[in-house]
Amino acid sequence: MTGYWDIHNHILPGVDDGSGCMRETMEMLEEEYRQGVRHIVFTPHYRRDMFAIPREEIQTVYARVCEMAADRFPEMEFYLGCEYYIHSDASVERLRGNPKYYMAGSRTVLMEFAYEASYAWIMQTVSEVRQMGLQPVLAHAERYECLYKGRDRVAELKTQGAYIQINCESILGKCGRKAKHFCMKLLKEDQIDLMASDAHDTEYRIVNIREAAELISRKFGQEKVETIFIHIPKKIILT
Repeated sequence: MTGYWDIHNHILPGVDDGSGCMRETMEMLEEEYRQGVRHIVFTPHYRRDMFAIPREEIQTVYARVCEMAADRFPEMEFYLGCEYYIHSDASVERLRGNPKYYMAGSRTVLMEFAYEASYAWIMQTVSEVRQMGLQPVLAHAERYECLYKGRDRVAELKTQGAYIQINCESILGKCGRKAKHFCMKLLKEDQIDLMASDAHDTEYRIVNIREAAELISRKFGQEKVETIFIHIPKKIILT
């Protein structure tokens, strides 16, 4: 095992609603390392009406974090991605030929929607993004109310070409029993491709990869842990 991946987090300092300073960022990276994570894709929000810091500024912050982390965490590998908020046809079209919104130079896009987004809109977007030659990943799928309303909706999204990501905190019961039950059901049915911390800070929305991995190992076996936290992330980022 080469170490876990965390492909969705808000660890870069001062670029969105995540880490507020470099000290907090280093503390979060230390926690990632302690929990066995060796590959981190930083995914600051991109949302035009709320989080729209120029990519050049984010790249500068990313370079500074990588430089500071190199001596403290020499075994860790860092990549720059984005959590891309989709709310309109224009926001979908903006993805076309625009790699600054992709994950670490790959063709993968981590897509976020409004919690109340319709199933038809999410499905349509997945289809359009696939037609662009991109790989859509549905961020924190357990947050979308529309997916609770049909037994096969997650399976249909996967058939359309989406990868499904859920947050570690959800299977740990920190987002309520409904979300936990939903996530555990999807895990049992092999509908989950990826899990991530979606960590924002060191106090409330924390790094919790190890606790989630241990729970999955107990319930479903270590092979599923390695598929979700190692093999699929490596596949979508590095190939």
